[in-house]
Order: sequence, then structure tokens, then C-alpha cells
Amino acid sequence: MMSIITNIGALPLPMFFFACWLVGVSLSTTKEKWLGIIAAIIMTAFRIEDESWLILLSFSITLLAYYRIYPEFISFIFKLVNTISYRVTQYPFDVLRRLPPFTSELLWLPLPNHDRILIAAFRQNPLEALPIFQSIQKQPLYGFQQTIKNALPQLVADQLTAIHTIPELITTATPNHAILPLLVPSLYQTELLDTKSLNVELLPTFQKYAQNIEAALQAGSIALRERGLERILDQLSTLNSQLSGLVKSKAIPRWQNVIKQWQTIIQQELEQLQRQSQGEILNPFQYGNPLTRDRAQLFKGRSAFADQIVRQILDRNRPTIILHGPRRCGKSSFLLNLPRLLTSDVLPVYIDLQSQSASQSEADFCFTIVRAIHRDARSQQVLLPAPPKREEFRLSPYTQLEDWLDTALTQLGDRRILLNIDEFEAIGIAMEQGRISNRLFDQLRSLIQHQSRLSFLFSGVQTLDELGTNWSSYFISAMPIEMTYLNPDEARELLLNPDPEFTLEYDTGIVDQILTLTRCHPYLLQLLGWVLVQLANTTHTQLVTPTLLQSAIPEAYINGIGYFTNVWEQFTGTNPTEITAGQQQLLALAQGQQPHPTNEAAQKSLQRMLRYHIIEKIDNQYKFEVPLIERWVREKSS
Repeated sequence: MMSIITNIGALPLPMFFFACWLVGVSLSTTKEKWLGIIAAIIMTAFRIEDESWLILLSFSITLLAYYRIYPEFISFIFKLVNTISYRVTQYPFDVLRRLPPFTSELLWLPLPNHDRILIAAFRQNPLEALPIFQSIQKQPLYGFQQTIKNALPQLVADQLTAIHTIPELITTATPNHAILPLLVPSLYQTELLDTKSLNVELLPTFQKYAQNIEAALQAGSIALRERGLERILDQLSTLNSQLSGLVKSKAIPRWQNVIKQWQTIIQQELEQLQRQSQGEILNPFQYGNPLTRDRAQLFKGRSAFADQIVRQILDRNRPTIILHGPRRCGKSSFLLNLPRLLTSDVLPVYIDLQSQSASQSEADFCFTIVRAIHRDARSQQVLLPAPPKREEFRLSPYTQLEDWLDTALTQLGDRRILLNIDEFEAIGIAMEQGRISNRLFDQLRSLIQHQSRLSFLFSGVQTLDELGTNWSSYFISAMPIEMTYLNPDEARELLLNPDPEFTLEYDTGIVDQILTLTRCHPYLLQLLGWVLVQLANTTHTQLVTPTLLQSAIPEAYINGIGYFTNVWEQFTGTNPTEITAGQQQLLALAQGQQPHPTNEAAQKSLQRMLRYHIIEKIDNQYKFEVPLIERWVREKSS
């Protein structure tokens, strides 16, 4: 080994320079940032007794060879010249394939105009350019990464500008788009990610617009779709006026082009809808999904419940609130609208356990809590620390949860957090299936007892006692609040003023008939209201008459079949024997016969139907609570 080292140092000068180049090229495949400098120093040390210019030359040759800038220097210069010639736009693929990573050079530093050539290739044929983009993206060296960083915003903007129809626009927010999910895959995954490091500028904003457009076009009436698209056009105009504060000045033109194209497409769709509507009545009623805050006009009443919750939160004992009631009675809508119903010192946070990802494990549950608090706080202009990533909860979910809460709660000032856990029975199901252990109860009880700024509200169909001893024993200080029907004034307001632009009128006595038929049940009011508007538009009338109301009832049964079937199958009993007995008693009651349970199953089913407000007992006589349900059962028996 010593003889080899000695021989290298004794080589004639041209041969030594060749050895410097050979060492540099051989080591360059490691792509280690500092190895080239180390190699250059070592090679220089062999000729330390030479003149200084020779030492500098051997250092430079080793360094240039390691960073692959030389010996293809002439070819390299030729490529740089090509990047500023007309061939960039005429033949970008030819140019790209004669540049790294398709040659031996390594881009330790950015290659001038490399991003421009890549953009030109995408504009010519995006599917052919995509593999080249991915090849460059895989290269770890700084020069390659700078090419991707500089090109990506324009590539994204070009894709958003290339659309011409509403379906194409909507697809930009989904994994079904041909190019965008491959350019920025992390933005098309289900898990929430930090988008600031992606350098895609306004893509998340336009994804949200695309989702809002899809939601607007699914509205129940043409008039409501028009309003949704008009709102998005206003948002695009606002975005256009704010571009200078959102992106760098050189990026403004590309996003102005996107905005202009989207405005054109949306305006064309809006004009088509306006031609179709021709005076159609706005249908604001929504009977399928919970009412979110953007449908605040449609959410009526429940202020007494909000006041009661505030009193419990401020109570010295801070009891855990159990909001329970039959399905479709408005519990989820109430929780989603709490931010505008509660005082500003209470920050409500909504968690829907119907989402499978929330109850897959204790780690997922803790992550869901942290993410929900951060999300809802931000929506209410409260900035909290960024949540840890989901993976960080895997090893120690409760430690991560407590550590984040300890930091976040100190930043709330005088505010308190009300954690609203909807469909909380999902926790019990997860425990039965072994996905979550009883340790979760210990953690929740610990948070309730020791975090004075954190209050809990569990919402579901059942009470804690009905769920079993685990629940009632862990949450001793619990305050049940039952939510059922709207009061008549709230229900009347919903029918008459669901929206400022609502023009449908009711014949004398019709509103009272609807209140009686539905017993002011929120879901049934929304369902019947929606059907009435649909029929009014079909028959080209502005007035609900007794005849129109009677025509609406069968349509309501068809559109609300899921709700009526759920009453029939889920609330008549807990097992097949009880369900059969309960259904028989409902059929008899609908025919005017009083139920007389003769066995334990019939007795249990009767109590269950009383408990969940299917029937009621007045003066020792059973009757249906809601006449509309009674009529459905009667028609089912005929």
C-alpha cells in the first residue's frame, strides 16, 4: 500500500493529473457532499512540494472530476447555449435527454433554465414529460431538486389552466386527475399534511374551490346551485385581488391565468343553470346530512340547549355532558353550529367518530383529538402548535396527547375548549372488537379531572347507563341532556324562513298541518319541506295547497326511506325476537289496537319504543308520537 501511495506521488505530472481526475470520477458515484473536497486535499498532499500553481491545478482537477463538471466541459457549454435557444420550445424533449440525469454530469448546482425546458416539455406532451420529471425528482443532489422546486408551481398552474369543463375542474381535487396526483402525490392522500414545504403555492386553495363547486352542484335545486357557484366566483375575485400578498410578484401572472380560466368555466355553467331555472323556487331544505355552519340560515332554535351547556361548562364541578336523543333529531347539526351559538370564551371542537380512522386504535383516537382541536381552533382564529404526525402517536399515544395539550392549552388565554365527540358509541364498538382498550377510559377520566380548560360532551343515541357499567362507572359526574323535537315556534320559522330568498308560500292552515304531521321533528320538517319545494317547481306553483301537501307525503316516504326503515328495524328491539314483537305491536297500534305484551320480548320492545320516542303513553293509552310515522306504518300494513 505504501509503495502505491509513493508511486502516485512520483508519477509524471500529466499522469498525476490523470490520476486526480480518475480518483474524482470514481468517488463521485457516492454523491457525498464533502467527499470531493476531502479527495482533492489528499491528492494535493501527494505533490505538496510542487509549485503552488501545480498544487492548485491538481486540487481543481480532482474537484471538477468529482462534481462531474469536467471532462465534458465543451458539451456542457453547448447544453447551456441550447437552453436559451429556440430549441427549448420547439424540441424540449431532445434538449432534456442531452442534460442530466441522462448524462454523466451531476447537478450539484442548479443548471440554468433546466426548469424552463421541463415546463416546455410538459406543455408539449405532459404524459411523455412525466417520466422525465420523476427521474429528475428522484435525484438527491441540490441542482436537481432546485429544478423541481422552480418548475413545480408552473407545472401545477398549467394543469389547472388546461381544463375546459366543470367535470375536469372537479377532477383537479381528486386522485383521478391524470397528472396532478403524480406531480404532488402527498396532496392527494387522505391524511392531513404540511403543504408549506411542497412549493405548490395555491394548489390547496384551488383544490378546496373544486370541492366546493362539486358540493354546490349537488344541491337540491337549480337556484341553490346558482348561489353556490356565485359564491365561488366571488371568492375567486377576492383571491385575484390578494395575489400580491400570497405569492411572489413573478408568480402572479400564472395564477391570474388560472383564476381567469376557472372564472370562465364557472360562469358558463352558471349561465346554463340560469337558462334552466326560469324562475324556479330556491330549495334550501336539507334532510340528508347535518347542517354545517355555512347553512346557518337553515339551522333554527336550540339556543336553550346552548345556554344549558355553557352553564355546565362554567359549573365548578365541570360535569361531562351527555347529549342524547333519537337519530336525525339534529344533534350533529347542533354540534357543528355551536361556534356561533356559544360565547367567545368557549372554543367548541367537533369530532365525528363515524370516521373509521378515528377509532382504529388508541393512537388514532389521540391523533384525531389533537388534529381536531388544532383545526377548529384555527377556523375560529386561534393559533395553536402544529399537531405531531400520526406516526408519532404509535409508540406513546397518551404521552403525545398530554404533551401537546399542555403546550396548547396555555395559549388559549381565557378560553376553554369544549370537546364534542359525536357518535361516541363507536368507542364501545372499538373496545368490543379489541381495537381500543379500557386505558382510553382512564385517559379520558384523567383529562376531565385535571385539565380545567378542557370539557367533554359526548353525543349519541344512548345514555351512559344504557351503554354499560364501564361508561357509567368511569364518568360518574355526567349530566345527560336529551334532544328531541324543535318547539313549534322554531319549526314554524324553519318552514317560513329557511332562506332570505325563499319565495314559496303556504295556504291557510298548511304550516300547522305540517307541524302536527312531523311533531316538529327536525329531519321530517326538512324532508317534507324539500319535497314540497320540488313538487312546487314541478307543477310551476308558488303556493302549497292541501292537495300539494298530500302529494308530498308519499314522496317523502320514498326519499326518506332510510329514516323510516331505521325506525322500523333498529328501534323496535335489540334482537330478532324483540324486533318482530315490536313491529307487530306497531302494526296493531296503527290499526287502532292497543298493544298488550304477553311475553318478555314484547315488553322489552315496548319499553324500547317508549324510550326512543316512537310511541308514547297518555292516560294509559299508547299512541305514535309522530303522525307521519304512524301513517307510514299503517300504509306498510295494508
